[in-house]
Amino acid sequence: MKLTIKLAWRNLWRNKKRTLVTISSVLFAVLLAILFFSMEQGSYDRMIDTMVRYSTGYIQIQDVYYEDEPSIDNTLLFGEEIHTLLDKHQDAISHYVPRLQYFSLIASENTTRGGMVTGIEPEREVKFNDLREDMVAGDFLEKGDGGVLMAEGLSDIMNLGVGDTLVLLGQGFHGTTAAGKYPVKGIIDLKIPELNNNVIYMSLEAAQWFFGAENRLTALIIMPENPGQTQQLANLFTGELDSQWYNVLTWEELLEDLLTLMKFDIAGTMVLMMILYLVIAFGLFGTILMMMLERQKEFGLLFSLGMKRSLLARVCMLESLFISAIGVIAGIVLAIPVVTWFTYNPIPLTGDMAGAIEDFGFEPVLPFSSDPSVFYSQGLLVMALSVLIGLFPVYKVYRLKITDVKH
Repeated sequence: MKLTIKLAWRNLWRNKKRTLVTISSVLFAVLLAILFFSMEQGSYDRMIDTMVRYSTGYIQIQDVYYEDEPSIDNTLLFGEEIHTLLDKHQDAISHYVPRLQYFSLIASENTTRGGMVTGIEPEREVKFNDLREDMVAGDFLEKGDGGVLMAEGLSDIMNLGVGDTLVLLGQGFHGTTAAGKYPVKGIIDLKIPELNNNVIYMSLEAAQWFFGAENRLTALIIMPENPGQTQQLANLFTGELDSQWYNVLTWEELLEDLLTLMKFDIAGTMVLMMILYLVIAFGLFGTILMMMLERQKEFGLLFSLGMKRSLLARVCMLESLFISAIGVIAGIVLAIPVVTWFTYNPIPLTGDMAGAIEDFGFEPVLPFSSDPSVFYSQGLLVMALSVLIGLFPVYKVYRLKITDVKH
């Protein structure tokens, strides 16, 4: 076997130009596949991260009726049972974020529109998404604050600034009237247009008073220490809470519609990837075929000297494996700095494409993913294609007749 490996390795470099052409075809195939897959994976990861960070969190505890009927009357009592659960699993929980969200009419002197009033505990909300980084004017909320934060888009629509007063009018808990006047303490840019044009933040205590919902929440968001153990932690919560009163949901369940759309998109992407792999396969096959045509006289001479076909087949297979392995490794090494750069410096989108993405509520950038699976999965796939095509020389060795070789 050692002799076979030595023969295969030496054969590669007898014709350096041919070997380098073949290695280059594998290298660029791997590089192209990694960049394409990284871009796709990065887009999905950014989409999910945005929704989890600004909206759902990894786990939510809700009232059992809230998911089917998201009404202020179906809010969760943030009582002793929930506090006991949080204390029991505090080592597995990074932090939790209580929220009270419901729609209300928002009025200024000349404008009225509907919007989302979100009650938050400022110090916990900062751990969740650090809204302070998005402040464009005024000051951030403090615990028990009587003012509100307005999203920048909404403040422009309502023509309100820091220090102005807005009026909120809506329905409170169990049919009570929710009404109040609140000074605008700060303006915040939420980046996502759908949120930026509709959201008002106030302290949780002020929101509970406004809606007449003392100690109640629409959802308790829980962020695990290890996001990879989200499902296990959710299962523990489900087993320890009374299912007649509480509902525990993971981000996959909360974003089910989005994930369904992503699956359809992935199906379309896989068709494009299959076309890419087909192009890669034909490119590799072309170089291998060229190599075989060039070496027919060589093979005929070796057979005439008494070399066994099985030994020559093994040598040819090892040559293909060496070429594939070198090309795959070189492609991955070349892809790492490119993917890393675009991971930290996403490509900004402009024009109609940017507008379309913003309409769906996401930042108009083209992010990349540097997850290790991006590299090894595409490397292994291209390697498998290369090995499969490498069987062609083996087939030709066994089928070649000395009398057919042109001298």
